[in-house]
Amino acid sequence: MYLPELGQLEKEEENGWYISPAVSIPALDDDQYCFLIDGMDDDTHPEEFQAAISNFLALRRDTLEAVQEQIFAYYRDCVVQNKAAGRSTVDIATPEAVWQHIQFCDEILVCRRQTGDRAVYISLECDCDWEEELGLQLIFKRGQRISKLGPFDDFLSNADVYGLPELDSVIYQSKG
Repeated sequence: MYLPELGQLEKEEENGWYISPAVSIPALDDDQYCFLIDGMDDDTHPEEFQAAISNFLALRRDTLEAVQEQIFAYYRDCVVQNKAAGRSTVDIATPEAVWQHIQFCDEILVCRRQTGDRAVYISLECDCDWEEELGLQLIFKRGQRISKLGPFDDFLSNADVYGLPELDSVIYQSKG
């Protein structure tokens, strides 16, 4: 399969995903990342996958910076949990400083949400210095904006995590 935004895709038979060659992502400091596209073959609207990818590739760094307060809240919740468990943690003084402690992973998942709005979402898994086990997951609805963040949990919205439709628009839901 070929997508103009990504080039020639390879089919990964084990999972049925398409894998793109590495492409530069402006919002992620122009570093190179591969896309994993799940479910596009059997989808009734594959053009929505292409649109989400195009939207994501057009994002700038300010899209990430728009949620740094919520990322900082996630960091603070992890600090409380780490201290309660007797684990050490990194000190981050301001929301702007969270970026110095986040490492973007090199694969970006594109898939359709199976519940709720059934939109196409992009999931970016990250390592972060304050939560080594679960890391940080950033979810981009239709590739346009971050609609959910927090520990990596495979869910595309907080409504799905908690089974509460009213949490669909909540970007970060504290568990504390």
